[in-house]
Amino acid sequence: MIECKYGNQKRVFINHVGELIPCCYVNAESLNMAAGHPPKTLFGEFNAKYNNSLYSQTIQEILDGPLFNGIINSWSSDDPVKKCKQTCELKNRDTFIDKKNE
Repeated sequence: MIECKYGNQKRVFINHVGELIPCCYVNAESLNMAAGHPPKTLFGEFNAKYNNSLYSQTIQEILDGPLFNGIINSWSSDDPVKKCKQTCELKNRDTFIDKKNE
């Protein structure tokens, strides 16, 4: 079962292009799309289809809107957002290695 780390902590992520997205884990695809690349995942499809820009919507409008609801609804389907499954169900997260202080 997917338990959203950011959601459980009542957190969201605002990237430097003004998009409100669920977490930092999906930011790479969001930024690639902002640079003109096509979506590669279900999250990317949602991100392309639904407006999540804070320049045109409020935080509450985005949180209550189809992007966040589509992601959450995907968790109970056979095709959940891949990054959600990897990071929040399987706990496969990036690990910071501090080579400077080794």
